[in-house]
Amino acid sequence: MRILEAKNIGYSYEDGDFSLKDVSFFLNEGESAALIGPNGAGKTTLVKILAGLTRGYTGNVFLAGKPVNGYTNTQRASLVSYIPQIDNLTFDFSVEDIVGMGRRPYINETGALKKSDRDKVAEAILYFGLDSKKTHSYNSLSGGEKRMALIARAFAQEAKLLIMDEPLTYLDVKNQSELMEHISRLNNTGHTILMISHGINLAAEYVKRVILMKDGRVEADGSPHEVIEESVIRRVYGLENFYIENNKMTGKPNLFMVPGSQGQNIQKVESR
Repeated sequence: MRILEAKNIGYSYEDGDFSLKDVSFFLNEGESAALIGPNGAGKTTLVKILAGLTRGYTGNVFLAGKPVNGYTNTQRASLVSYIPQIDNLTFDFSVEDIVGMGRRPYINETGALKKSDRDKVAEAILYFGLDSKKTHSYNSLSGGEKRMALIARAFAQEAKLLIMDEPLTYLDVKNQSELMEHISRLNNTGHTILMISHGINLAAEYVKRVILMKDGRVEADGSPHEVIEESVIRRVYGLENFYIENNKMTGKPNLFMVPGSQGQNIQKVESR
């Protein structure tokens, strides 16, 4: 089943600067995909449109076979959760309160959480290792802990599709790895994942599909081996001083820069 489909999406800003140009692709339920590409490719604009947060675009977005703007906010929230890079809230809530916000689509007009809601919040907090932080102020958390709290909120929301905008930004290697393991487990338990990532190698290791954008268009779409390929990377990123080699442990393609090579013959660099 197609849980998400974008058809001929276009978008331009008020100053006439185009961000998206005829973007089309779809995600089947249970897939995991990374949107990669140079800065300014239109990735964030695209995911906000897909999540129903930005209007004024041309083309169509379908969520579970229905136009995304045909859902009420509550209906849409039960299907898709958008996770920003960082949510710096004006009011300072506890971690438990933040995760509890994921239950909004299921609570009545009083806003009170039922026992089943509280149980789901507790499960999410425990699953993402936040039990010792649940009474802490969200704004006091580290960048990595904030990411975990936001994804725990999405988990508590029970949305089928999770759309994440650069969840790895500002995280150290350990936290990046831990977060990607959590995201991978979510995918393995039935969630569909679409995430923006500048970490090409981590994307290759953890997702099944890579969608590469440049200048508001989809330039390549396929498995990591199909997209993270020398001619494609050279054309889209304008790189010369790099090579691609499969990870000896996983077999996934990884990109390596060669400092100071100034475009020298990559075959020579690889043979050293």
